[in-house]
Amino acid sequence: MQARTSENIKKTILDIAHFLKTSWKSVAIIGPCLIILYYFIGSLTVEKIDKDINFESLKEYKGYAFIQTSADLIKREIDDHMFTPNLPFFFPASVLDNMPSYQKGIIESLANTIDFVSKSISDTEIKKASSLLHYPANVWLFSKTKDFKIEPSSVAQYRKARRSLLKFNETAVVEKKVIYQVLSAVEKNMGLVEQKLQKNIDLRRTLKADNVFFWAQGNLYADFLLLKSAQKDLMFDSSSVLRPLKQGLDMKPLFVRNGKINSTTTPNHLLTLAYFTLKARTELNRQIEELKNAD
Repeated sequence: MQARTSENIKKTILDIAHFLKTSWKSVAIIGPCLIILYYFIGSLTVEKIDKDINFESLKEYKGYAFIQTSADLIKREIDDHMFTPNLPFFFPASVLDNMPSYQKGIIESLANTIDFVSKSISDTEIKKASSLLHYPANVWLFSKTKDFKIEPSSVAQYRKARRSLLKFNETAVVEKKVIYQVLSAVEKNMGLVEQKLQKNIDLRRTLKADNVFFWAQGNLYADFLLLKSAQKDLMFDSSSVLRPLKQGLDMKPLFVRNGKINSTTTPNHLLTLAYFTLKARTELNRQIEELKNAD
C-alpha cells in the first residue's frame, strides 16, 4: 500500500512536470492573468469608503454619545468592513490605497479626540483606550521594525480600545466640561488636517495626493460624527459647522489632483478640501466661544 502511494505521488509529480514543460507558454500567460484577476476582483469586493453621515448608534447606551459613536465607528471599520491598512500582500485588498488612507484617518481622529479628553478625566479605561488607539494601523502579525517580532495586530488593539470605551461609558456621568473638551479636540484635529493638506499643496506632491486627500476625508468624517454626537450631550446646534464638513465629504473626484493654484486646467482638490476644513474650523471656534460665554 505504501509503495503504491509512493508511486502515485511520483506519477503525479511527473505529470505536473510534463504539463509545465509542454504548456509553459499557456502557464506564463494564464498565471499572471489569474493573479491580476484575483487582486482586481478581490480589491473591488472589499473597497468601501463609507461616508454615511447618518451613522449613529441604534441601541440604548449609558454615558456620552460621542463615546458610543466612537465605539460603534471602530466596530464598523474593523469588523463590519475589512480593516485594510494592515493587510499583507497575499490579501487582494492589500493593493488598495484610498480605503486604507481613509480608515487610518478615521482612527487618527478618534485617537486624537479620546487622548485630548482623557487628560481631563481620571479614569483608567479611557486612558487605556487612548493608548490603544495610538497603536500603529499597519501591524498584521509582525512588527514593522527590522527584528520582525510577532506583535498584536492593529485590529486586536482597536477592539480592546472599543471595549475600554464602552466600559468607561457604563459608569460615566455626562459633564458639560467634557463636551467642551471634545469640541476643542475636534477643532485641534481639524487644524492638523489643514496643516497636512497645506504642506502637500505647498510641496505640490502629485504622486500621493489621493492618499492625503482620503486620509483627510477620513479624519473629517470622524470629526463630523463626533460633533453630531456632542450636540446630543450638550444640546446645541452644530449645523453651521457640519455644513462645510459635509461639503468636503461630498467631494468625489475621479482622479485626485494637486495642480498649480493659478492653473486654469488642472484642479487642486487638496486646496478645496482645505478650504472646507478651514471654514468648519473657524465656525467651530466661534461656536465654542459662544457656548462658554453663555455659561
